Amino acid sequence: MKIRKDEISKIENLFSEKFTETENSYTINIRNENINSSISVEIFPEENDKYLISVYTNNTHLQLQACSNFIVSEMLEEILFISETGSTLSGLIISKQGDCALYSNVDKNVLRSDFTELNSEKLLAAVALSISDTVN
Repeated sequence: MKIRKDEISKIENLFSEKFTETENSYTINIRNENINSSISVEIFPEENDKYLISVYTNNTHLQLQACSNFIVSEMLEEILFISETGSTLSGLIISKQGDCALYSNVDKNVLRSDFTELNSEKLLAAVALSISDTVN
């Protein structure tokens, strides 16, 4: 299984960079000179239309397994990789500005709750992942 060319193009257009294709992965390097940030993203196609996403920064390694979908937001200048189970959602967000964030095992009910009733930490995850509700 391989990632579709139109999916690759969406990501390349967002980051204004090109993927390097290897035998079993796709790699893109995102650099923001203004904040001296460098992010390397690897996409490993797996079985059942899933992907393993690995992100390497200067001092961090993040990994999202069983990624089933992603959303490219031109407006926010970021990509949200999504992995979900029946009741939880995990999201890995990579920004064109050089930021990345991981929200793991977020209860889907949090995304549909009244945001004014959430504590600040859950609110942060709910707002960041709320865009994922548009693809379900």
